[in-house]
Amino acid sequence: MLFATSLIAFVLIVIAWMMHVQHQHTIKMVEKHNDWDNRKREFLLSQVRRRTKVTHTIVLIAAAFLVSNIVPVNIFYVLYWACVSLLLLRIVLLAGLDGFATKNYILSLRDERIASRRALEEEVRRMREEKAQAGTHSEE
Repeated sequence: MLFATSLIAFVLIVIAWMMHVQHQHTIKMVEKHNDWDNRKREFLLSQVRRRTKVTHTIVLIAAAFLVSNIVPVNIFYVLYWACVSLLLLRIVLLAGLDGFATKNYILSLRDERIASRRALEEEVRRMREEKAQAGTHSEE
């Protein structure tokens, strides 16, 4: 049993480390690209903050798996795993929050592009009307 829990803890630590490396890469990209708009930068940094919380929670779960072998099998054992389940629930809630924030960001980008396109189409329509009016005035 000790080998299995150690293996699970090791895999979780490796996953957390890979996530941490990705977070650092994102932070460096945001710092490197000062030309990005503030909303994009803030979205990426808040996303990193949320995902860093998930990374820390994964490390706590890995530690819980390592310590699980010394917890006596009684009411404390049940409470112990209930706390681990709450950590898993935290990950699920943070993932849902991250998905919701990403959806809102993408929808706001889409709305901006739709508004920009409509403004451009209106400008093209206005220019065509002016050209048509100029053509009828030159014929007279």
